Amino acid sequence: MLERFRLELQRHKQRPFLEAVAAACALVATADGEVSFSERARLDSVIESLSQLRLFDPHEVVDAFDEHVARLAEVEKGADALLKVVVVGTRAEGAADLLLRISAAMSLADGRDSADEHAVMEQICAALGLPDKAVEDAYVAVRG
Repeated sequence: MLERFRLELQRHKQRPFLEAVAAACALVATADGEVSFSERARLDSVIESLSQLRLFDPHEVVDAFDEHVARLAEVEKGADALLKVVVVGTRAEGAADLLLRISAAMSLADGRDSADEHAVMEQICAALGLPDKAVEDAYVAVRG
């Protein structure tokens, strides 16, 4: 019983990060006007690889991503709202840098670095209060 409570507490603590990842991925994936299959596949690989997200059913992350994509399409200031979600979910130490690397991985999911996606990455970086160089650092880290 205590283990179940511990797991629920961890899930509660990590929920803002899940929302931040889903929001950032939605921002980047929609930057060029559509969400591609390769971007959805990249989201799946992010879910599988991050211990912070393994606490959740993968469908929860995908559902959050889909909700954020829909929000961007329906709400005039949807991007501003999602940037706030990104900021709230990355308050833990190291979370902002990790989220920026995840965003870079999403940007490169189709094998190219588009100007629109790069611009969104810069907006995420600015919202997180990271130095301008952080975007290039994230791309370098993802490319290896």
